[in-house]
Amino acid sequence: MLKVKGLKQVAKVHHSAKAQEILDQVKSYKEEVNDGVVYGVYNNSNASLWVRMEDFFIDREKVSLKTKSYFFHMLAVMVDSGIPIVTAIKSLASRAGSRKFQRVLNTIVHSCEGGKSVADAMGRFDDVFDQFEIGIVKSGEATGRLDKMLLKLSKTLDARSDLHMKLWAAAIYPIVVFTVLLLVSIGMLVYVLPTLLELLAESGVARESLPLSTKFLIVVQSGIVNFWWLILLVLASAYGLFNFYKQTEYGALRWDFFKLKLPFAGSLLRKVYTLRFVSMLGILIDAGVPVITTLKITGNALSNRVYRLKMQEVIAAVRRGEKISESIKDSSYLFSSEVVQMLRIGERSAALAQVSEKVAKQYDREIANSLKKLSSVFEPAMILFVGLFVGLLALAIMAPMFNLSAAVGNF
Repeated sequence: MLKVKGLKQVAKVHHSAKAQEILDQVKSYKEEVNDGVVYGVYNNSNASLWVRMEDFFIDREKVSLKTKSYFFHMLAVMVDSGIPIVTAIKSLASRAGSRKFQRVLNTIVHSCEGGKSVADAMGRFDDVFDQFEIGIVKSGEATGRLDKMLLKLSKTLDARSDLHMKLWAAAIYPIVVFTVLLLVSIGMLVYVLPTLLELLAESGVARESLPLSTKFLIVVQSGIVNFWWLILLVLASAYGLFNFYKQTEYGALRWDFFKLKLPFAGSLLRKVYTLRFVSMLGILIDAGVPVITTLKITGNALSNRVYRLKMQEVIAAVRRGEKISESIKDSSYLFSSEVVQMLRIGERSAALAQVSEKVAKQYDREIANSLKKLSSVFEPAMILFVGLFVGLLALAIMAPMFNLSAAVGNF
């Protein structure tokens, strides 16, 4: 019994040593890592090529809406708990989820410690924070409601991120289908059709006797095989010219207008921009931002240039003393009559922020329903299209084989 007890004690000591070793290893791992880089202070000119390349790619990272939404939410919670905002940002920098965003937050902390406000420090990074986000933070700092404004901002960005995901989910299906069809078609033309033609030639079948659909495939196959470089050159040139056209002021405006006129997608995009307009309008008005400043921020935050152009016209009209609802009622293609009427009611009752929030919720539901309807109609249409395409392609390739089999049977 004594020996057994002694063995148990030894095993217990051995187990404790192993457990302590695991704990030491756990302590050595740290997920919250902050490289401490501050833009304007950090200098990598004497660093190695690898470090400079890493910095190049980090500085060009895209900060997602989800990342910013989480940051503003946690910042609101910490500020509401009484933690100074600079201390809160410094704490959240190590959990930024993005090296680029981490460096941005480090720089904001450095600027705030130098005497700048958070909004002014954010304004340096217009590729990360848009005018709407900066305006919300600035109004929160000015009115002493920073925690509430940050929480609203977090919810808005979270909703915008969810909407982007829904739109991408609706668009990714046709993109994948068309890509697969293109790859399958090229594979059949480059690998299957030449083998079939060799078989037909060995069997004594003349190309002149082939079906018209097969002759068409032969022409396409010859063009791909012999002039693939020219096809790529033409596509690259067309893409370059299109990008050049979009970079011009008129070309960008025409392209944005064309997107609004697309079947199915155009009406959905107009609803998305209307949702964004009324949502930002309500939040900024509720934050105490002046109407003209609100319209400027809202106009700059809208990515479609047609809506931006209309916002400039609305700003000019409001400066002349007109109401927002009156200045947008002549553009029913951009803003529906229901939106105009609701905003008119909000302006008359001095409840524009509350009414705008209700309109935003309604449009959010309409967009969700539109996406469901679009998916329910588009999926069977795509299945039918794929079936017809594959059937015609297979028929064009297999028809000569059927003719050859019939000729051999008759012989």
